Amino acid sequence: MKHLSILLTCASLAAPADAQEVSSLGADLATFDKVWEIVDEYHFDPEHNGVDWDAARLEYRPRAQAAEDRQTSRDIVNEMLALLGQSHFELIAQEALKDGEESSKASPAGTVGFDVRVRGDAVWVNRVEPRSPADVAGVRRGWTLTAIDGETTGVLMAAMPSEATLRPETAHRTGLLPSIDGAVGTSASFTFETGTGDSPDPVELNRVERDAVPIDMPGLPRFYLTLRSERRERGSRTIGVVHFSNWFSGIEKELHEALDAMADCHGVVLDLRGNTGGDGLMACRVAGHFFEQRTSLGTQVSRRGNFDYTVRPRGTALLGPLVILTDETTGSASEVFTGGMQALGRAMVIGEVSTGAALPSTLTRVPNGDYLLHAIGDFLTADGESMEGDGVQPDQVVPLRRADLLAGTDAPLDAALDWIADQAGR
Repeated sequence: MKHLSILLTCASLAAPADAQEVSSLGADLATFDKVWEIVDEYHFDPEHNGVDWDAARLEYRPRAQAAEDRQTSRDIVNEMLALLGQSHFELIAQEALKDGEESSKASPAGTVGFDVRVRGDAVWVNRVEPRSPADVAGVRRGWTLTAIDGETTGVLMAAMPSEATLRPETAHRTGLLPSIDGAVGTSASFTFETGTGDSPDPVELNRVERDAVPIDMPGLPRFYLTLRSERRERGSRTIGVVHFSNWFSGIEKELHEALDAMADCHGVVLDLRGNTGGDGLMACRVAGHFFEQRTSLGTQVSRRGNFDYTVRPRGTALLGPLVILTDETTGSASEVFTGGMQALGRAMVIGEVSTGAALPSTLTRVPNGDYLLHAIGDFLTADGESMEGDGVQPDQVVPLRRADLLAGTDAPLDAALDWIADQAGR
């Protein structure tokens, strides 16, 4: 399963294709034809991002016709889609979706309780969940993960298929996650370098059930949603800090409640590091907390017309300083929200450049039972900028540093709190 940075908006899930009734013998070729047709008809750029789409069909269809098994056929389709060089184009195998025991193939329910970020050849532990197996075993932020079950992370990353639409650090982290997490009740051995010159023995960690809200969406693997909110003091200023994993309805009510509870704060930090996307229209609804008047995050541009991402005020507006934290895992709907708020001058963006995968998309079931994720538009901010490929550029770059992690500090968050405290004091 490739990286999924999802922005599902402004389109309903397409109905199963009529050709789905074809015999299993021809289903894979029919799938190739259907995928080509959908992209030809629905791609927001009539020039298909500079790709000769007719020539692509002539090149790849004979290979699809000669494919001896379904996985080979899928690989050929995804190879053709990769020619577009854009996010949100992928044939998702039905076996990778939530369907009984099959769900563990793409979205394991078990976790050891730590997350990583990749910098060059190094894999740093950037977060350890309190009271998780990793925390109990003494794993700490800033440690370098060097091996999983005896296989070095360098070998694991080298074996990963390249993903043209993602930067290496993003693709490598995504590819490592299935080796870190897994089915509840299983375990794995992790080798770390602690930053002190020590070479500790491998740590055996059991995978436990996630403390998260599971959500299933047709055509997508299961997502596990998390939400954390707290208040931080900076001098005499009280600042609300909220982090959530994705823009999906399973946590929307709690997110609105968390923001409503911050009406007396001097400012708010929205931590979107690790938030890979979701429902772009939910981003509009959340943005409503930060405005007194109706506005727009931007416009979805497509061959079938444009769509405005309207923001309507809700409740008591949070008009104090707002900071959005980003890194390379901040994708899709998170980029729509962040880029939109930045262009409106409503938010200060601190951290690192986001994923650069900001195309509105939908899902269509194809003849062999798989789902095609395909972009149906481009998103432009109020100042006419597209973030696809380039990502959101922070107003203040605060890079991830191992020294900060080892020291137990969160430099981007500290910068955000300092900026809000300064702004609120003026």
